Amino acid sequence: MTFDQITPMQEISIDGFQVVSGSMFAHMPRSMRPTCTIWPDSICFSKYSIYMLNNCEHVRIEVNTAKRCMLIVPVTAGDRDGVRWAKLKNQNVEARKLDCKQFTLPLYDSWGWDRLNVYRASGQLVTADKKVMLLFDFNYPENWKGKGLEKTNG
Repeated sequence: MTFDQITPMQEISIDGFQVVSGSMFAHMPRSMRPTCTIWPDSICFSKYSIYMLNNCEHVRIEVNTAKRCMLIVPVTAGDRDGVRWAKLKNQNVEARKLDCKQFTLPLYDSWGWDRLNVYRASGQLVTADKKVMLLFDFNYPENWKGKGLEKTNG
């Protein structure tokens, strides 16, 4: 017995259909894109984020709460507002999870986020005043329930 003997097939017109480019479905592995992940008590950037900013060890984090965006600006170790976001060991880069509850909790509140969730956004290189920076847009972040967060935020 064949499929067409079980279910009669209807002839249709394919007028008006358009081919969807296969490139629209290409998905870069997370390791190959700059990402920023925010927990209620900390923040972390992917190794690729660090790579995109030329493996700098210190950055300044700037936030536009109205636009729900975060800007990562490379700075020197002496910058007053600089944060060491990476460890460089023998030409290997290690991302650091930065504890910063005083920063993230107000951010969660300002952006109306659920404290039981973790949020992640992809970044892109941008320039301003001839400086290269990373911009993370958190308007439509990935999010998921964080393990153990119900214990710390409940």
